[in-house]
Amino acid sequence: MKRRTSALVGTLLLLGSAVAYAHERFIKHDLKHPLDPHFFIQGPVGFLGVNPNIWRVAINLSVILSAFFIIWFFRQPITEVVLFRLLGMLRGKSQSTLHALACFLTDRPVRRRWFATVGEWMVLLFMRSPGLVLMYSASNDSLVMPSFPLDPTSAAFFKFAQVGLALLILTQTLLPLCGALILGTYIYLNRWGVMVAVDAMPVVSVAVLYLASPWSSHKVAITGITKGQMVWLRRVLGFGFFMLGWFKIYNHNLTAGVADNYPSSLNDPLLGLFTIGTDVKHYARECWIISFAMAEIMSGFLVTIGVFNRVQCSLMAFTFIKLMVVDFGWEEIPHIYPIGGMLAVIFSNKLSSEFEPLEKIEERLGRQGKTVLRYVFVFGVSLGLSALILFPPLYVLSFFNRYGL
Repeated sequence: MKRRTSALVGTLLLLGSAVAYAHERFIKHDLKHPLDPHFFIQGPVGFLGVNPNIWRVAINLSVILSAFFIIWFFRQPITEVVLFRLLGMLRGKSQSTLHALACFLTDRPVRRRWFATVGEWMVLLFMRSPGLVLMYSASNDSLVMPSFPLDPTSAAFFKFAQVGLALLILTQTLLPLCGALILGTYIYLNRWGVMVAVDAMPVVSVAVLYLASPWSSHKVAITGITKGQMVWLRRVLGFGFFMLGWFKIYNHNLTAGVADNYPSSLNDPLLGLFTIGTDVKHYARECWIISFAMAEIMSGFLVTIGVFNRVQCSLMAFTFIKLMVVDFGWEEIPHIYPIGGMLAVIFSNKLSSEFEPLEKIEERLGRQGKTVLRYVFVFGVSLGLSALILFPPLYVLSFFNRYGL
C-alpha cells in the first residue's frame, strides 16, 4: 500500500508541475493603476538587466532563508543552551512547558495529551473540509471553486454530483471512491487551462489520503496520518505554494489587481522586512508584489523540504485564515483545503525533513572535531541553496514580458 501510494503521488506531482494562476483570482483583481512597464523585465539598469529593487528583495529573503537553514542545522545545541544553561533554574511545570515549546518549534514530537487530541481534530477537519467546499460550490453554480462556473447545460448534473460526493466525504463513506472522484475532478478542472494545476494541488493532497484509506472507512475512526502520508502531504502543500509564489511574479498584474481592490493588504509589517533598502517611494506596489511572492516562495520551499514545518505552516495558516475571515470573505472558501492541511502538519508528531542526509554530514564533522570544516559546510550549504533557489528564476523571469496577461 505504501509503495502504491508513493507511486501515485509521484504521478500526481508530475501532473501538478504545470504553470498556475495565483489563487487570488477567486476575488476582485481588476487592475486599477498600471504598474511600471519596465520594472519586471530586462532593462539597461541593474545587474544582468534586472531591476535593482528586485535583487534587493531577493537578497533580503536569501539572508532570512539562510538564517532558517543555519538555525535548523544547529537547533539541537541551541535548544540545549537555552533549556539547560540559560533557563536551568526553572523547575517543574515551567521547565516542562518550555521544553514542549522547544519541541514544537523544532518539529520534534510534543508529548502532551491536548496536543495529540487537537492533532486528531485537525485530521478530521482536513479529511472532511472538501465536503464543505463542495456544498458551497454546488449552491453557487460552480465546480469545486467559485472561479470555475458550471455550464448551464450540465450544471444540474454536476451540482447533484458534488452534493453526493460531499455527503460521502462528510460521513467518511467509501473514501477510496471519493479520492478517485476528486482526482478525476482535478483533471477535469484543466479544461480551464493547465495553469490551474498547481493551484488545485491541495485537492490532490486530500485525494491521496482518501485513496490510501480502507473501503470500510465508515467503520474506522481515521484520526491520524501515517509518517509516509505526512511526507507527501507536506511535499504537495509546500510545492504548491512554492510555485504559486513564482507565478505571483509572473502574473504580476493579477497580484497588483488584488492590492488595488484591497489596499489594506499592502500594509503588512512582515513583508516590510523584505522591502528594506528598496525604493518603495516610487515602486511601492511593484516591491510589494515581489516581497509577497517571495514570502510564499520561502514558506513553500521550507515546508517542501521539511525545515521548520510547524513555524512555516503556522504563519501560512494565520495568513489564509485572515484572508478568508477578515479580508476577502466566502469567495476564499477554497482556502479551507490548504488551511486544513497546514493545521494537520502543525499538530502532527510524525514530521520529517529532507535535510537529514545533510544533517548527518554536519554531525559527523562535529564528532570528528573538524569545527572549521563543519561551519564552512553549514554556511556554504545554507547560502548556496538559498541563492540557487532565488536568483536564477528571477533572472529567467525577467526575459518574459507578461503585460498582456
